[in-house]
Amino acid sequence: MSQHPNTSAVSIFDTCFDLSGVKTVTVPTVVFAFRGGAVVELGWKGTLYAFNTSQVCLALAGNKDDNDIAIFGNIQQQTLQVVYGGAGGRVGFAPDGCK
Repeated sequence: MSQHPNTSAVSIFDTCFDLSGVKTVTVPTVVFAFRGGAVVELGWKGTLYAFNTSQVCLALAGNKDDNDIAIFGNIQQQTLQVVYGGAGGRVGFAPDGCK
């Protein structure tokens, strides 16, 4: 995404780009690897959030402290089926969630 100009942040999204007039965007691959072996590769819908074409932001927000809790958010989960195994304390992911 470094070939695109940065633009102002929006709320907690601090890495934003101006894609005005851009015909093709190459989105980097983002992969989450969870303890226990689950690996989730995000598509572009889980990686970028477009407020408009001149303000497209990385759909991730940092913590102020490495010891803070991390949240795998609703933007990332929109393209996944998420299965919760409450009794076993497990979570699973599969493609083709909300479309």
